[in-house]
Amino acid sequence: MSVIGLDTVLKLIKLEEKLIEDLGERELQNPEGVGVDLRLGALHKIVKGGAFIEVDGEEGLGKRKGVETREIAHFVNGGKKQKEIIIKPGDYFLAQTVETINTPQDLMPLVFPRTSLFRAGLLLLNSKTDPGYKGKLTMGLTNLSPFSVKLQMGARICNVVFFKIEGKTVNYRGQHQGGRVSPEKVERQV
Repeated sequence: MSVIGLDTVLKLIKLEEKLIEDLGERELQNPEGVGVDLRLGALHKIVKGGAFIEVDGEEGLGKRKGVETREIAHFVNGGKKQKEIIIKPGDYFLAQTVETINTPQDLMPLVFPRTSLFRAGLLLLNSKTDPGYKGKLTMGLTNLSPFSVKLQMGARICNVVFFKIEGKTVNYRGQHQGGRVSPEKVERQV
């Protein structure tokens, strides 16, 4: 596996399949390094628990249920002033990107937090993104520091790097396809 360069990423963004939709102007005109930065598009607070993840069994893949969430803020495209959120010590949110990823079968995006987040005490929890996934990315965001942090909607929070896959892949077909934050009812995994 190898990392694809910015020139290739920008070409793939401009193709009909649009590797990344709604990418910020800074990233389109003046990216740096090997990946592109993604922005904070929405924050969701967990308002009710009850998550459940079942083991796979004789009936097939296990069942699962997510937590209940409520959107507390979102990025307003073209808005002159974006909402600011105070993240207190110990707060936990589900953070979604402004951008939509359309992952082809031969690439695997990996998301890395921007250093400005962890330098302020914020931890961004994420996972790899499978080939075939299409949608906004959702990650956990928590404040590990003893101090509050002010975060503005639309701020660059992470950097996505694309790895070229050699060999066969199977497209993502899970419950979060399309950028769904959390399954509200019990569902059998797909």
